Amino acid sequence: MTINCSKVSLLALVTSALLAPATQAAPASSTLSADEKPNIIYLLADDQTYDSINYLGTTGIKTPNMDRLAKSGTSFTNVFNQGSWTPALCAASRRMIATGRNLYRTGLDRVKANQKEYPLWGETFRNNGYETFVTGKWHLPKSALVRSYDVGSAVYNKGMSFAKDGGNWEPKMWNYDVNNVNGDNFKVYRKKQHSSEQIANAAVNYIEANSNEKPYFMYVAFMAPHDPRQSPQEYVDMYPADDIKLPDSFQPQHNLDQGDYFVRDEMLLPFPRTEKETQSFIGEYYAMVTHLDTQVGLILDAVEKSGQADNTIIIYTADHGLAVGKHGLTGKQNQYDHSIRAPFIMSGKGIPKDKKVNGMFYLNSAFPTTAELAGIAIPDSVDAPSIVPLIKGEKEQMFENIVGSYRMYQRMIRNNNFKLIYYPITKEMQLFNLVDDPEEMTNLVTNRKYSDMVNTMFEQMKTELKLIDDPIDFTNPEESYAQHMTLKKNCRIQLAGCSDAEVAKLGK
Repeated sequence: MTINCSKVSLLALVTSALLAPATQAAPASSTLSADEKPNIIYLLADDQTYDSINYLGTTGIKTPNMDRLAKSGTSFTNVFNQGSWTPALCAASRRMIATGRNLYRTGLDRVKANQKEYPLWGETFRNNGYETFVTGKWHLPKSALVRSYDVGSAVYNKGMSFAKDGGNWEPKMWNYDVNNVNGDNFKVYRKKQHSSEQIANAAVNYIEANSNEKPYFMYVAFMAPHDPRQSPQEYVDMYPADDIKLPDSFQPQHNLDQGDYFVRDEMLLPFPRTEKETQSFIGEYYAMVTHLDTQVGLILDAVEKSGQADNTIIIYTADHGLAVGKHGLTGKQNQYDHSIRAPFIMSGKGIPKDKKVNGMFYLNSAFPTTAELAGIAIPDSVDAPSIVPLIKGEKEQMFENIVGSYRMYQRMIRNNNFKLIYYPITKEMQLFNLVDDPEEMTNLVTNRKYSDMVNTMFEQMKTELKLIDDPIDFTNPEESYAQHMTLKKNCRIQLAGCSDAEVAKLGK
């Protein structure tokens, strides 16, 4: 289909202003006393797709503790990662989460000329009377951690622990204490214990040892269920390959060139995908999620035993989703819902119980939301809106449209009913009816019935991408994007997923 790229009159008001820096009034930091300020526990999984929780609709997986958390709180069913400038989506996602800013505006993209010190989430709470704690996968500069946290235990600073480096069984970790700057901070150690167990134990130990003299902010970032897919055998045995139901969207191979089709994540299974291998792949993923669920349960138990449950807010989410065999894909470098959506559950003080809300917001709203709930002024630098109106039942969703961006290869716009995906290099396009076709299997873009909609959504997409400072020029996507991100020569400092051979050529 030929798209008219000239400006057209939109059929409805574009709600793009919602993507601009948040302008809602924020309460002053003095609005709550120290005793009234809630503890905040942020639980972040790595690569967990939105439908890998039993309570949220996947009956083939066992997640009793995530279900327990969801029943005690509110689940937001449409929450999204905004995209990535690198194949390592977790790096970009964590930068948006830490700053509350949009994808190309975090100031933490590791290009020296672009580095800016926007107020960080942990830093903001620390500066407003909270003790701040971090454990698990950080994946941001150490300088950002030092600015943000008083103490850290079992912190993993890299993107993933490859099997040759200990995998999830024995990852390289370090500890941090702001009062011990000349001690063992950042000294690497290895412990023969699964990463999920190390991280959960660190969180539990902190909760049990906390003096309650100050409210606390905890950033607990698990490395699971990111590969390597390693779980205790008892969890693997829960999911025999023959018992795994293949997704409706299973394909031996993806049906168009999406750009990074041979990125590392997609090489975890051979081409073409087979049913048996994909079933085993899904089973290994489910095993990691269920093992993670057990660790989440330990943290929930510790909160209940601490006597602080009534004054604690818990968020459970992930940095993005994952394909895990859908559409012939295994990774997250795509714009399908299985990869851009993440679970997002809130429970605790002031949060309605056993409730599901549409949401339609990005993961970076966690920062302003918790700040507002804690009576802390939201920094002017934060782009994302607080979702307190959703919690209070004043709204069902924050945005009419969600946009997505992946390097120079993919762009997306989505509302509650339809999704448009555009591939700038190949000019391919997909349109899906999300109501009738939630698995995104039938491309409607060549159906003349939807021509006006395609043109309208395409123009809305371009407008809203500009509001998040997307550098791409659709008339010359490769050059415009390469100039902005300097991908060819800086991939090693931008975490752009270079192979070992490419890194060697770069002189690292």
